[in-house]
Amino acid sequence: MKKGLLIVSVLVLLSSCDLTIIEIPFDNRDNFVGRFEAEEYSETYDQLSFFDMRIVRDSDDYGNAIYIRNFYAQGIEVYAEVNGRRITIPRQAIDGYVIEGTGRLENGEIYLTYAVDDTFSANNRTDFCNTVLFRR
Repeated sequence: MKKGLLIVSVLVLLSSCDLTIIEIPFDNRDNFVGRFEAEEYSETYDQLSFFDMRIVRDSDDYGNAIYIRNFYAQGIEVYAEVNGRRITIPRQAIDGYVIEGTGRLENGEIYLTYAVDDTFSANNRTDFCNTVLFRR
């Protein structure tokens, strides 16, 4: 009898409790944010360059925008959009450079493929680049 009363008491106690689950939304941009060492290969000039880059989130908590700083080793900041594990760099003109490209996150490294037109250069060749960003 005592055992049955104990079980009933526990069931009544448990049924009167409310469980609240708070889910914190995950922001895909967090996978891309940080300081990186860049290894950039220019297909146009067959040249390899090494420099530092930084990726920061836009201040809008619900957007998908990031900014890539020291892009192309020129001290410029490029706007990009994150969609899951992918980046889109829409066509944009910044300080005499016209830039567009794409990227992806793989095993903690970021792979970028982009084209850069230097509007101040006399040769007017588009520089096609492949860059790998390694976390520092």
